[in-house]
Amino acid sequence: MLHTIFWFAVVLGLLVFVHELGHFILAKLWGITVEEFGFGYPPRLFKIAEINGTEYTINLLPLGGFVRLAGEEDPSVPGSFASKSRLARATTLVAGSAMNALLGIAIYTMIFTIGAPVPAPDRPGVGIYEVEPGSPADQAGLRVGDTILQVDDLKLGPGAVNQLKAYVDAHAGQPVRLIVERNGKVLDPIVLVPRVHVRENQGAMGVRIGEALARKSYPLGTSLWLAVREAIRVVILTFGVLGDVLRGLVPLGSAVAGPVGIAQATGEVARFGPIWLMNFTALLSVNLALINLMPFPALDGGRLVFVILEALRGGRRIDPRKERLVHIIGMAVLLSLMLFVSYFDLVRIFSGGSFLGQ
Repeated sequence: MLHTIFWFAVVLGLLVFVHELGHFILAKLWGITVEEFGFGYPPRLFKIAEINGTEYTINLLPLGGFVRLAGEEDPSVPGSFASKSRLARATTLVAGSAMNALLGIAIYTMIFTIGAPVPAPDRPGVGIYEVEPGSPADQAGLRVGDTILQVDDLKLGPGAVNQLKAYVDAHAGQPVRLIVERNGKVLDPIVLVPRVHVRENQGAMGVRIGEALARKSYPLGTSLWLAVREAIRVVILTFGVLGDVLRGLVPLGSAVAGPVGIAQATGEVARFGPIWLMNFTALLSVNLALINLMPFPALDGGRLVFVILEALRGGRRIDPRKERLVHIIGMAVLLSLMLFVSYFDLVRIFSGGSFLGQ
């Protein structure tokens, strides 16, 4: 539990902080009064400093940060967000998502430069693509990205997935010795006992296996291009999932995760190793960028809609009180949706289910 809470706080804290930093930088560039830049969420612990009218504070909850702008819906406040030009407001609103998108691309670039495990059909052995939490494989220390080279005296050649499955199933309930390669190094033998009673759609060891894996890295320029392509792929997949939900093809509870589900997934991925946690963080960052730009009240995209409406109305603004009310209602809807999704996340957790294996 502490492992999950720690990594969730680290990942979410980074994503939220980078997002708010984008708003902060653009607000300062446009001369918008930033009343407070908080590290973490209130209640406030103490104030670090006050520079040019901006308080820099440390807050109790280490989940990112926040930026408090003067007069977000009131143009009568001097130096307020609402008093600035449409271009200034629009770019300040978009800056948070832009920073998340850039963070996702930067992390993907690092992954492709460092090298991530990819299928290598010609290599001997069987690759591990998923490890079920609490399974014999998990308890023995197997990780996603490992390649099993040998089980007891049986050496595994290329394409030996079915051979390994048959051997393990035949030795259920008995200790088997695995020779495993991780990051190019052969580990000391790992001993585990395959389960006799196997859950539905899960193997005796508790892993999803496939072709052997090999680490492949690319030059920086190629990595950057691959990172941009991967970020675009994530955006397309996200729109695809949302479209399936709207058409009723996929239940909302199984397609969307709330904070509880994301925390569970973060803890599960963190156990697979740094590369997998980096990949998950990049995925979340790109998704956060996309979701925040959706034209829904209370989100940055919803606020952007009011700037666009103002331009279409020839510069006539929507009544600030009406805009504020719309965002309050939007926030209430978002919180209700979050609670609804979190219910399914909690049901899965208390039933012993894995987020990655759902």
